[in-house]
Amino acid sequence: MDIIVVIGKSIVKERKQKGITQERLALNADLSVTHLRRIEHGTANPSVQTLEAIADVLGIKLYSLFVIPEDME
Repeated sequence: MDIIVVIGKSIVKERKQKGITQERLALNADLSVTHLRRIEHGTANPSVQTLEAIADVLGIKLYSLFVIPEDME
């Protein structure tokens, strides 16, 4: 499985579990909503700094974005 897709699915899972909208996550991570959507859909190749900003807003460790969600195994 493509790691970019895994990262996107992990972000969506964490964001929804925490009740955070795409708009709020994008704003707090200093991203455009369009870029965040592309990351979540696995069509963008985000930088480590971008992933770190997203993880910080979600209150999770950066490495957890690289773990395949159970529903994708």
